Amino acid sequence: MYPWIVLVNCCLLQGSGLGIISNCTGVFYVPVMQSFNCTMAQISLYVTINNVFQCVGTIFVARVIQKVKIKYAIPAAGLIVGLAQVSLAFSRSLAQWYICAVIQGFFVVYITGIIIPLVVVNWFSKRTGLALGLTSMAAGLSGAVFGAVLGSIITAYSWRVAILVSALAILFMSVPGSWAFMALTPQEKGCTPFGGFQLGTSQATSANKGKGEGNGACRRGRGEGVGVVSIVIVTTCVSFSTIFNNQFPALGQASGVTLVAPAMLLSINMVGNMGFKIGFGALNDYIGAKRTSLLSLLILGVASAFLMLGNDVIICIAALLFGINAFLSTTQCPLMAKDVCRVERYPLVLQVVQIATRLSYAIFAYVEGALLDLWGFYRPLLMLQIAAAVIAAIFVEIIYSRFGTGRGWTGGR
Repeated sequence: MYPWIVLVNCCLLQGSGLGIISNCTGVFYVPVMQSFNCTMAQISLYVTINNVFQCVGTIFVARVIQKVKIKYAIPAAGLIVGLAQVSLAFSRSLAQWYICAVIQGFFVVYITGIIIPLVVVNWFSKRTGLALGLTSMAAGLSGAVFGAVLGSIITAYSWRVAILVSALAILFMSVPGSWAFMALTPQEKGCTPFGGFQLGTSQATSANKGKGEGNGACRRGRGEGVGVVSIVIVTTCVSFSTIFNNQFPALGQASGVTLVAPAMLLSINMVGNMGFKIGFGALNDYIGAKRTSLLSLLILGVASAFLMLGNDVIICIAALLFGINAFLSTTQCPLMAKDVCRVERYPLVLQVVQIATRLSYAIFAYVEGALLDLWGFYRPLLMLQIAAAVIAAIFVEIIYSRFGTGRGWTGGR
């Protein structure tokens, strides 16, 4: 029972860290641009700075959680991030947004990022894909709900009121439950993980012996570096797509969408985000990470192509399908990391992948905004999205040509 309580708290953390701070940022782009009379590139720089300092913060996470229990570290970080969000509501210039981006970026990695997959892998020795999918889905659900709610509040009141509401939600979702229930390992609570054994123990090794073709070679370390580099390339390509989610409200305005309000495209995207994470997360436990990843990248490429067609209905469908990019980033990359690295090296590899993800977000948030300012329309950028999906698929093939079917330490089902 307790592993599922921990999982619920992980879902709340993902909902606050990724769902509100990352996935709902795009809702504020247009009103803040109008309020501060700035360009898309300038407001996008907030996301760039945020992600740069997430990279910096990630470097210290593993060290901190070795010395400080996460039941203390997470609530403290949640309080800081929430209060920084409150301060945004009273900002009078973009410089204040940039300062908050530094603070939030450094501390948000303690309520999301590598902590979530580390906790899930420790607490779930079976159904790991489903559990990771559920935590990732929470970010999509939170983004869908809060994207719509915050958009409505902006319309009815102002973006400042909407930011205050988002700050209260962050505080509520990240502080109380973490203080009461969170633990990095089942041993801290005197429990056993779901599945009955702890990954990395002799019992787990025996239970999983021979499961997952090619994993014996991975555990001996042969070619591990090639696999990690390949995952970094995959997560970089996926990040190029994921950061584009923030552009949906502006894309809706540029495309003249009338079927729904342009801001609702972001909520539609989050619904797709949520559905793919739960459905495809569980799919990993049955067909493996390789096939799930390739199918996801195919859907992502199709969604990018659909966004260029200009039809209202097709754009809405594409926004829904485009939600699969966050699933690739938050679920598939950690699962692929399990398939290419030894158990004891997983936290380090996960940290490298997370830094690559955040650094990519930082770069692409500004680059995509600058390219849109330069070109004035979305088609070339969407063509680059398709190219990124193709490149990512090539490197998924490279990973599993060396490491087998991709069922990981847990042995799939």
